[in-house]
Amino acid sequence: MIWNFSAGKATPAKYTNSRKPGYRNTACKAGTLLTSLALSISAASANSLPPENPYLADSTYPITHVTSAQQGAIAVQGPEDKNRRLTDAEKEYIYTGPSHLIFSISGKYDNGKRVIWSSGSDRLVKQDYESFEVLDTVMLREDEGWDEAWSEERMKKVASGWEPLRIYNALQEMLRFAEAGGIYPMMDADNNFYLGSTDGTIQVYGDSVPGDPSSTISLKHRYQIKAPVTGKVNGFNISYDGYITAVTDDGWMVAMSRDFKEQFQIKLEGAPDESYNKEDPLSGWIRNSFAMEPNGMTYVVSRDFLHGIKWTGKGWSQDAKDGAWIAPYSNTKGFGSGSTPSLMGFGAEDKLVVITDGDDLMNLTLFWRDAIPEDWKGLPGEDRRVAGKIAANMAREDLKKVQSEQSVAVYGYGAVIVNNQPPSLPFYTPEIFAPVFVGLLGTEEDYKPHGIQKFVWNPEQRTLSQQWVNNHISSPNSVPVIAAYNNMGSFEK
Repeated sequence: MIWNFSAGKATPAKYTNSRKPGYRNTACKAGTLLTSLALSISAASANSLPPENPYLADSTYPITHVTSAQQGAIAVQGPEDKNRRLTDAEKEYIYTGPSHLIFSISGKYDNGKRVIWSSGSDRLVKQDYESFEVLDTVMLREDEGWDEAWSEERMKKVASGWEPLRIYNALQEMLRFAEAGGIYPMMDADNNFYLGSTDGTIQVYGDSVPGDPSSTISLKHRYQIKAPVTGKVNGFNISYDGYITAVTDDGWMVAMSRDFKEQFQIKLEGAPDESYNKEDPLSGWIRNSFAMEPNGMTYVVSRDFLHGIKWTGKGWSQDAKDGAWIAPYSNTKGFGSGSTPSLMGFGAEDKLVVITDGDDLMNLTLFWRDAIPEDWKGLPGEDRRVAGKIAANMAREDLKKVQSEQSVAVYGYGAVIVNNQPPSLPFYTPEIFAPVFVGLLGTEEDYKPHGIQKFVWNPEQRTLSQQWVNNHISSPNSVPVIAAYNNMGSFEK
């Protein structure tokens, strides 16, 4: 569904829709419906969007969370109509296989066309941007036979029957999702599509006929990240000087030239000496992607720290003299942050990094990303680099747990989070299985999380406060996206 957000309230916009596992819903135009939740948020200054990265595809969605700054804010006008539910006649589904979470939109070809790329647990799919026609499919694993009949049967097993068995079937689907290699894909300026793998390899796909968007998929390059780097490729970005950058769940940052003849790596401070324990569903010392600035500063969140490291053009630096830093954040739950760091502030604005922390009742936490202001006294009990911290409690004192596995959506000095914590779990279900209920059973009232909350940073007072909250909205498993150019108020209010 799409929602409009004014400065003081949150109200539904034009479309309400449903999703079928294994299918892509094609009822609304790509680029407007980037995920099943898009946000239209009041316009801020021109500085509110990061500088364009010339090495990313020139489109509205070349990389997970939209830009190298990972804000989730798109330079488009969002819909501004009243809410209504789509009729069955308006819905169209195309089967794409299981676990297609994120897609990437190409730049414009010479003939004016664009294409959509996405990958799931078993296949890579390329579609026409306008018609959603599947142009080509490449099977990434041939041994499963996950076809439409299988999908319909799996839907029945998750949606009906004895509850413990439904939960078991939902858990199976979540494990299948964990096998997908495309959680953080990327498309570059040459319309090459990058996928990471659990074995530390990077696959680069493109058009079999260069410049022809309707041509079949071709594997252009397969690169095995070299030792001493270990771990699963967890996220991609691209530096403003054109190096492919990646992070592994073991805590390695890697930069590679686009022809893969050069590799530069560094292990993040505090990373474990050996591969991290991968036996739990939220495994990995690094679980998210990362943000980059034009000057090479790169922001990565690990289980206990937010890291600011520097890409120098010929290597990585964790030296303070290069502007690098490391700061702890609260992690009483033990699994770390569920959010990719988002950058807030560009040009003359305060420059901050935004995450949610690892507490049961998570906190929105802001860090100074450049030199800490000399007159900054710090917050009580926090590292001096922490600029702001506030409980993401949906303005409800009775809530003891709020979690989000979504990146914080940022535009101007505003930051929006959604609640992904189910209100209840069966007594026999461990807390660690909560993401199963949100991901697969989140439409059921007993497990449906509610709440979306907007906070705002005040640069004059250097304070972080709630601007509005809506506890009627449920966004169980969507990545929020902001349509930035809706003039519906002001973040500066």
